[in-house]
Amino acid sequence: MPLAFKHEKTKIESTPHHNEKAGRAESCNSYNPCSTINAYLPKKGYPKYDGLIWQNLGPFMILPVTGSAQAEAMWFFEYISIKHLNGYRPCKSWRKTLMFFSQTVPSVRYAAVALALIHRNYLYRDSSDRMRQPQSSRDWLRDNAPLSHYNRAIRLLLDQESGNSTEETAVTLLVCYLFTCFDHLAGNYVQAVKHLRGGVELSRDTDKAILDNNSTYDNSEPSEVCTLIYQVTRQIRRLDMQAVLFLVDWTPVDIQETFVPQFPPDGTFPSLDLAADHLQIVVAQVMRLRHTVQQMSPMDRMPPTLLSLKDIVLGQLETWLSSFKNTLRQGRSYETGSETYPLVSLLRLQHTVACILLSCCGPGREMDYDNFLPQFQQCVALAGELAAAHERYPETLRPTFTPEIGIIPLLYIIGVKCRHPMVRREVLSFLREQPTQEAVWDSISAARVVERVIQIEEGGFEDGQMIQSMEQIAAFQRIEALSWVHVASGQSAVRLDISYTFCAREGLHIESLLI
Repeated sequence: MPLAFKHEKTKIESTPHHNEKAGRAESCNSYNPCSTINAYLPKKGYPKYDGLIWQNLGPFMILPVTGSAQAEAMWFFEYISIKHLNGYRPCKSWRKTLMFFSQTVPSVRYAAVALALIHRNYLYRDSSDRMRQPQSSRDWLRDNAPLSHYNRAIRLLLDQESGNSTEETAVTLLVCYLFTCFDHLAGNYVQAVKHLRGGVELSRDTDKAILDNNSTYDNSEPSEVCTLIYQVTRQIRRLDMQAVLFLVDWTPVDIQETFVPQFPPDGTFPSLDLAADHLQIVVAQVMRLRHTVQQMSPMDRMPPTLLSLKDIVLGQLETWLSSFKNTLRQGRSYETGSETYPLVSLLRLQHTVACILLSCCGPGREMDYDNFLPQFQQCVALAGELAAAHERYPETLRPTFTPEIGIIPLLYIIGVKCRHPMVRREVLSFLREQPTQEAVWDSISAARVVERVIQIEEGGFEDGQMIQSMEQIAAFQRIEALSWVHVASGQSAVRLDISYTFCAREGLHIESLLI
């Protein structure tokens, strides 16, 4: 179900499910599901574990804090923003790295302050508590303050002296990551994607340079710079892999179209974190295959080649699940202290939704989703576990924004593809209870679209009367392909421009929704 966003005159087509034909890029025509990356496993010359950087950091001078406003922003970045960025997969060593370089490198400092300022704006955008904040807090909530620090970080990057190119690259990658987060929060989705793509390309080029320069980097004790690049590359490439859930023509850079996924030879993942990385690869393959199928006419049948590819990817999902279960049986845990997010439930939810999407992949197959009601109900139960865990967070630490993709697109897919009236309305409840943003996905917009789909598909029934079963919605009443453009213009109300087609019917329908 594609989702499209617009920033000024540039449009990004995004898709957690289907896509419009106009949004198709040529890169998808060469789709090959037998592709993989190394799932972020350390390569030659990279550290074996993230925490190593704290043994090797050189002596840097801590930057002075200029004014109470910057001090408050840095406090907010350290105790609120950093923890939100990795809300789904907390990593203490990564947070320490971000904090260290924001304290010691001017460009990273300004990028961190800019992110903290706009994040605070985001948190208090609808809160009456905002006006009760201390005067100093209101000072740094001025609209121009985040952008001012953002531009300052850019200038410092451009003006940095030409020294160790690898160190400069490491700092640039860190700033690129923070800018991606900033522009997601600012609603500048096109710019956020540009930062992401630039960061991925830069990390890939640096990766090649490090691996080629064996005389410098082929050591048993890798330098702190290499360790930093490994850490930030891991974060950026994770965002790159997840972008297929909202960009129609996105092909993750690390997907190599030559090999089948390299699952653990012993059938057990070393950790849940690596299990999550492997699942992202397979989910990316699911989405790319669906993008390809959605270019077909509603009256066409899937060609044998695509059917064969579909079976291959389903096999990859089965292999992942077997290894995942072995990992759980052996008790290999995902340890992050008191901040542990229920990653097991999230991975089960992601895997189940991916299996349903791929099983029903093909034109005119909307009725097939009804066969997966037990799986949809299981997904709702898993979503309930995640929501309960969310409520256990202290209020200030409940994730409200993350550049990573978690639960929102999954709930959206369930809401538009499961026609069971109670399941749909439970999904709406989850989306509306706690406003959250994951990259370009925000729960309120997703809920508004799901709500509209329900109105359209159940529109033939009496007002105020909920349908009793899925079978009451005939195939020709079901929306098959849906996309939307998120439009914000000046001070006017935010709206969603949606377009959709019905199952096995020609014709595109367009309308606007106010949020």
